[in-house]
Order: sequence, then C-alpha cells, then structure tokens
Amino acid sequence: MKRCLRQLTFLLYALVLRWPTWLLLWFAGRFGIFKTIFLIYPTDRSECLDFCPDIPRLRRFFSGRPTPVGVIMNGWMPVGLYLVIPDQALELMRKKNRPVVHDIIRRLLWIKKLTGAQTIGLAGQLGPIFEKRHGVPMEPPFYASTYGNIFSIQEAVRHLSERLNKRPWQASVAILGGGELGQQLEDHLSRDGYNLKMVNVRYTRRGDVKLADETEADRQLQDVDLVINLLPRGIDFMACRLHERMPESATIIDFSRPQIPADGINQNVVMGNRVQRRGIHFFMKLPGGWQRHELPACSMPCLLASLTGQTPNNLEEFRMIAGQMAFQTALAGAPPSLPAVIRFRLRNYAGEIGILAHFAVFILRNRLLATTR
Repeated sequence: MKRCLRQLTFLLYALVLRWPTWLLLWFAGRFGIFKTIFLIYPTDRSECLDFCPDIPRLRRFFSGRPTPVGVIMNGWMPVGLYLVIPDQALELMRKKNRPVVHDIIRRLLWIKKLTGAQTIGLAGQLGPIFEKRHGVPMEPPFYASTYGNIFSIQEAVRHLSERLNKRPWQASVAILGGGELGQQLEDHLSRDGYNLKMVNVRYTRRGDVKLADETEADRQLQDVDLVINLLPRGIDFMACRLHERMPESATIIDFSRPQIPADGINQNVVMGNRVQRRGIHFFMKLPGGWQRHELPACSMPCLLASLTGQTPNNLEEFRMIAGQMAFQTALAGAPPSLPAVIRFRLRNYAGEIGILAHFAVFILRNRLLATTR
C-alpha cells in the first residue's frame, strides 16, 4: 500500500504536474534555497518500483531524464534537491548508451541553472562511469563519490576498531576486491596504521566473481577482525563462500549493492556507505532500507562543497573539512535530536552555575569573617 501511494504521488507530479513542478522549483531557486542537486539511480528493479510502476513505456520515458523525487533538508530548511533516473549502472556503462549519458549531463546542467544550485553530485558508480567510459570530466560543478566513499569506510573502520578496543596496528583488516577504490583504501588505511590484507579476485566474461587464489584467501581471512567488502553485489560475496572462510566474530563492512543478505550468514554485517550529520536528512526517505538520519556517503562531496564553498584538492583536506562540519559514520547511531542537545547543554550550564554560586558564597563568607575580626 505504501509503495503504491508513493508510485501514485511520483506519477502525479512527474507526469501530470511536470511543468508546474519545474516552475515551483524555479521560483524557490530565486530565493537561493537550493545549494546542490544530487542524482541517484536504482541498483535493481525493486528499487525502481519504490518510485515508478514497472511499465516499459514509463521506463523509456524517464530514461535519461533526471526527475525530482525529494529534497535534502538541513533542519527545517531545504538545502538541496535529489533526483532519480531508472537507468542502472551497467546499462549506462555501455557505449551504445553514451547519448543517454550526455542527455543526463545536459539536463542536470539545465536543472542546476533552473534551481540556482551550485553543485551537482553523482551517486555511487555514476561519476567513474561518466568520466572513464564517456569522457565527462568530474570537475566543478560535478562531484563524484570517491572521497565520500573512502571517508565513510575509514570512519567505519575507526569506529569498529574502537568498539573492539584495539589500536589500528592491532586490528586485522581485509579488503575484498575493489579495483581502484580498493587501491586507494589500501593506501589511506595503511597510513592510518591498520594491519591490511588484500584479497584479490578476478572477473569472468559472464560478470561473475572468482577468488584469484582460494588457498591464499583462506589464509588471509582465518583470523581477520574487519572485512571491507567492495565486490559489486552481495550475491558475489555469497557465491565465493567468503563468510565460510572467516571467523564468526568478524564484522563485515559491506559496500555492495544489492547488499549481502545479513540473515544468511553468522557474521555481523554493517553498511559502510552511510554517514550522518545532525539536522541533515533526505525527504522523501531513500529507497533500500535507509534510516532517516543516514546519508549516502557519495552525497558528501557535493554537500560539503555547497555548504562550505570549498573544493578539497585531496582526501586529507576532505577529511579535515568533513570533521569541521561534524560528519561521522552512521554506525555511531542516530545523532541526538535538537531538544535533547538543548536539554543536555542546559543541564551542564545549570551544574556550572551551581558550582560558581557555591564558590561565590564561599568567597563572600570569608570576606565577611575577615571584616568582623
């Protein structure tokens, strides 16, 4: 029922009220409300159904047409707009769909101008696909997901290591696959002092994933604490039987989409692509089981650039700015609400005022005793 209502709402403003919707966004943009726009895509057909009925003619109409589905809120104030396309990453990777990619870029630039936004964020694999397969440079106003993804995984590893009460050099961390992202993670996590192991995989012509050396993988995973899964899909992890090669006490930081089915394995599975900052959330809520306070890590580069006006030149600068803006891993739990923060601060202030009052009474009493002698 909830999905049907969402589909009906989407079709109402995306088809029937399409031009009034664009006019409303243009009007809101004249007041400088929107700082960024962020493009998402479905990983499978079920995520498509969260927005639109599975009708071929509708999919063809919305293909290559970024359509507004919600806003990015900072407290009660909208700061961004997020849009969706029905095209999946593997479809956009094909050369025959290059015209679709260029249509997406052209329309994103038009929406940016219409709404007055400053930055354009691309979710997940869209940035690398657009740049490396179709020659679209990832330069402002476009922001790919790489820095946000690395920041999110680094923060997740740090948080889980602290929960295990282990220093970085005491924590054993394995990285499964990952290509370029895996290489960058290996570089940055090794600088942080973690004991790293790279589990290599190979890809078949059919797109399946196989371990490069099963015996070596067994040796690497036998005593691991944390496992970063960078394989494309959760079913790839299960097909390689990786959960059978690692201890049940290990925690898996999953970055695949669709994700690893957590109910099918004994290890603890957490999502590594989710961050948070108090006050910022997506409305309507993102499809795929996202909580209200969780933000996709791939949205961080465009959000930081739009909120601070700064474009970091490297990951160290990005981490510094993200820390200043109080971004952290979503594994830390939902941030406290504003009323709870206010109550906590008032309680602290009351305690400090009480100490100062006792100190003032003590000083006055000593002075009165000194004058009466």
